[in-house]
Amino acid sequence: MHPLLDGHPAIDRFHILRRGELEGGPRRALAEIWRISREIREEGYEVVLDFHGRLKSGVLSRLTGVSHRVGYGRGDSTEANWLFSNVHVKLEDHWENRVLRFLHLLAPLGIDTDYDPAANGMHLKATDRAKAVAWYEGARRPELAVYPGTSLARAAERWPPDKWVELLSRLGDEEIRSAVFWGPAEEDLSRQIAERAGESCKLAPPTTLKEMLATIGCFRAFVGSDTAAMHMAWMQGVPTGVFIGPKPPRTIAPLEPVPSRVLRADEHYREGVKPSRQPPEIVSEVSVEEALAAARYLLSRGRADG
Repeated sequence: MHPLLDGHPAIDRFHILRRGELEGGPRRALAEIWRISREIREEGYEVVLDFHGRLKSGVLSRLTGVSHRVGYGRGDSTEANWLFSNVHVKLEDHWENRVLRFLHLLAPLGIDTDYDPAANGMHLKATDRAKAVAWYEGARRPELAVYPGTSLARAAERWPPDKWVELLSRLGDEEIRSAVFWGPAEEDLSRQIAERAGESCKLAPPTTLKEMLATIGCFRAFVGSDTAAMHMAWMQGVPTGVFIGPKPPRTIAPLEPVPSRVLRADEHYREGVKPSRQPPEIVSEVSVEEALAAARYLLSRGRADG
């Protein structure tokens, strides 16, 4: 996410962990952890916030030598992460929305943790906005942005391509134009959907994260998988529909006042079963009719930003 935040006026410096080094064997991984922990230590920070709650982030925060290490308590983090923090935040709801969950880490610092939908923390350069608007106007201002892809590790959470084609084709019959956005390794999937959906549907151009953020922000509504693109939409006030897989919907769904719809076949949800063992039918069996109704609803609502 560094490219998305680069240039933000509220950020003075980035310390970037090179994940490729962590996957290059024990020696390279240890060298990288030592490098970045030393780099952070030299800055003399007073507080570190551990949003990840994993072993890797816990070890790194401890190695920085920062005196106040704020993280989630036992039961709200994984991989014994809580052992590396010395200021613990207890969550009342383990599956609370991610945005609200992150805000809780500010409480020990005496910072207001109330959610303010106007303070989305996003920053875009005028050049990024201008490029996005130029493409959007050139595409004749399509109404609906969609994002059908996911990472390969979460491919089971993708809604089937044939259903995407039918949804976008039927919306085209109603004179609702759409654009299909995509990320690395998703271009072929997205291109096939856009081409099969007909003339009312366009393939979005290749974009950086910032360009994608700016472009999605032009649309009247968004429907897509649980990805960064979905958060880019609703955090800009774009009415958003999201296909939610095995995790509880409240963890992922957009927050008010943004109009939203959760797309999920709850009849396939297995109560008491871990998210990793939930069936893929939770997403794949969502009907085209349900998605069509959601898209119509979202398009009928005004943006939360006015």
